Amino acid sequence: MKKTIIIEGMSCEHCEMHTKKELEKIDDIISAEADADQGQAVVEMEKEVADAKLKAAVEEAGYEYIKTV
Repeated sequence: MKKTIIIEGMSCEHCEMHTKKELEKIDDIISAEADADQGQAVVEMEKEVADAKLKAAVEEAGYEYIKTV
């Protein structure tokens, strides 16, 4: 199961890695890939993760959560 998170504020590889690490701290997330150029992150999950948890991780990384699609 995958979700795409739309994020504002990432501008470089460091931003991508920081976002990836915060998202991968969440239980049930297998992997996360952030892309600053596209302004998004794609997470692969073992089971459904609440959007609120994804939002909190993005904000903890220091970026603006827009929405999950």
